[in-house]
Amino acid sequence: MTDDRYMTTGQHAATLTRAELAMIRTMEAFSRWSVFLNKTVSGYSLSYQDICLLHSIRMRDGAQNLSELLLFLNRNDVSSIQYSLKKLEQFALVNRVVGNSKREAGYELTDEGLKATDAYAELRQELLVELVGEINNFETALASAAHAFERLTSLYDQATQSVLNRNILEPRS
Repeated sequence: MTDDRYMTTGQHAATLTRAELAMIRTMEAFSRWSVFLNKTVSGYSLSYQDICLLHSIRMRDGAQNLSELLLFLNRNDVSSIQYSLKKLEQFALVNRVVGNSKREAGYELTDEGLKATDAYAELRQELLVELVGEINNFETALASAAHAFERLTSLYDQATQSVLNRNILEPRS
């Protein structure tokens, strides 16, 4: 027999579980939306991760090195990001820019990358931003949600560190 209150043993736990489920569903919907929108406007078959990386480079405006991209996206899987960067290079959406050292090498959008991200932003504006604008007080709700997500990010990072510390201090037998 299972506990009917799995991960919802109190009000805080129940609210957090609801938020986590909403985040999962939102991320899946956003991922699907991003992939379809990108394919529609550019014709490139990119993964969600590739698209996030492409737009992160665009948002950061200028050559970004691998460390900066990992930090901006809150990622630590270097090999996955390197794979996506190579893929974006193969599609001629980004160029690798060599700096004074290997560590300073960065990535910037090509003209094709600018064209693809512009087309993405234009259709996003038409199809999604205008819908958001039609909902009363939704901008305020989104600003509050963004703040909550930013706070949750720091809490999840802190809790992850606690798990790592616990694994060191209290190893499993």
